[in-house]
Amino acid sequence: MTVTLGVALAIAVAQGCQNREAQGLGPQPGAVVSGGPGAPSAGTTLSVDGVNATGHSDTGLAPSFGSPPQVDWPNLSYPDPSGGPAIRLRDGRSTENGPPISLSAVLPARYRDAQAALVVLRRLEGAVPVDLVQLYGFTGGSPVLLADRASAANPEAGAVWRVENGALIREERVDRTGAVSSTRYTVRADGGLEESWPGSGVSGSAD
Repeated sequence: MTVTLGVALAIAVAQGCQNREAQGLGPQPGAVVSGGPGAPSAGTTLSVDGVNATGHSDTGLAPSFGSPPQVDWPNLSYPDPSGGPAIRLRDGRSTENGPPISLSAVLPARYRDAQAALVVLRRLEGAVPVDLVQLYGFTGGSPVLLADRASAANPEAGAVWRVENGALIREERVDRTGAVSSTRYTVRADGGLEESWPGSGVSGSAD
């Protein structure tokens, strides 16, 4: 009698635990538990890849496959993200209509499973340089602006750009101190650019 009662109680307890988990009160097998060790803290920006499980070909950036259309990026006219007059580069530089601007980087990429290019112009506004980050797609081999953003840069650092894990990464290194920092530019589902860095929240967006 005692053994039978004990078995019955054990079964009831086990069923109660299963029901609790099925109601969302406990972790399901294979689920990711937020707030545990190593989970993002409040204010931490999740990448586009982390939010959208569909992967880079849907809303994120990826390295280019194949050869992108040939564009004379150093001798092109670019829109100004701040709404100023168009920026006309000659041999990768411009001194017209304001502060000097130079072509910093051109990275072939893929966006929404199509050829794209990430172009970075650097504008010297007083003591603080500003990187103009622009995402282009192509129509008939001609570049078409999809999104852009103005982003303040560290005047003491050199910058290296790369496409990695669904985002454009700017890595800045200060030679004097050896300090390294990185900024991550991701594309939202609606096509806007977001800027974040370790320990920060999203720093706004620009279409």
